[in-house]
Amino acid sequence: MNTIESAGPAPSGPAVLDIGGGTGALLVIVPAALLCTEIEVSPAGRPDDRTHTGVHERPMSGSRLAVALFPSLDTGTWTLWGHGPCTTRTVEILDGEVTGLDWR
Repeated sequence: MNTIESAGPAPSGPAVLDIGGGTGALLVIVPAALLCTEIEVSPAGRPDDRTHTGVHERPMSGSRLAVALFPSLDTGTWTLWGHGPCTTRTVEILDGEVTGLDWR
């Protein structure tokens, strides 16, 4: 399992993304109950190749939301693994783009 960032307080300052050249990013808005936990993704069909990232409170559109950010994922279909009240689902990562998902 690869670690992107751990749970806990959000790092200060803006997030740095590494996208393009075959990678994109995934920004997931989650229920506040998932703050300070971690969520996982894996390439579709490869459940043992999971990557996780921390859920942090970040400013977005004038409010503060619980957010998980995967700053660099290979393009293609990924599985977002269910956690707490959220169900497992798939998400498509596009080259050079940030895919946004509201999982609340």
